[in-house]
Amino acid sequence: MLKECPISCGICSATECTDRKFQCESWARSNACNDNPEFMTKYCPKSCEVCRSTCVDMHTDCPGWTANGECFKNPTYLYKHCPKSCGVCPEPSEEKIKTAPCSDFNTTQCHIWADSGQCAENPLAVMKQCPESCGVCKPTCTDHHEGCRAWAFAKKCYDEPAFMLRVCPASCGICTALESKDEL
Repeated sequence: MLKECPISCGICSATECTDRKFQCESWARSNACNDNPEFMTKYCPKSCEVCRSTCVDMHTDCPGWTANGECFKNPTYLYKHCPKSCGVCPEPSEEKIKTAPCSDFNTTQCHIWADSGQCAENPLAVMKQCPESCGVCKPTCTDHHEGCRAWAFAKKCYDEPAFMLRVCPASCGICTALESKDEL
């Protein structure tokens, strides 16, 4: 499964999780994400929150590196590339969200520390408090609820696209479409 289904298993995510049209932000503000979900989730994944800043490992070797103590030996690299395995971000909440949100605990202080180079100089202390400011957070395209696979199997992607394409983009095939180099 990990080799054949890396997106569904959370190993990788869309490499270009960005809006493809400059109008996306204004379209999203005018409710286009709900009114035209098929188009908007493919062309405006960032504005429609298909891609969210999350705490995900960027390498399949992260669990092994963590087991060998690399998070403490080389925190500058490991915290950025293996934040989930190294415990940089909090565990997902009780809301059954699949991936942990990635955000600073104190935005003002984190900006000060990041601007003064503390992310690199003191990563063990600063990166866990300031994952967003220190560049740990990655916009990724993944399902945002544990029920997504079952709902997709029940054909909810077609029956309820305004909800499903935004909350369950991986299970509904949106993430795979975003990774495609071809024009959608």
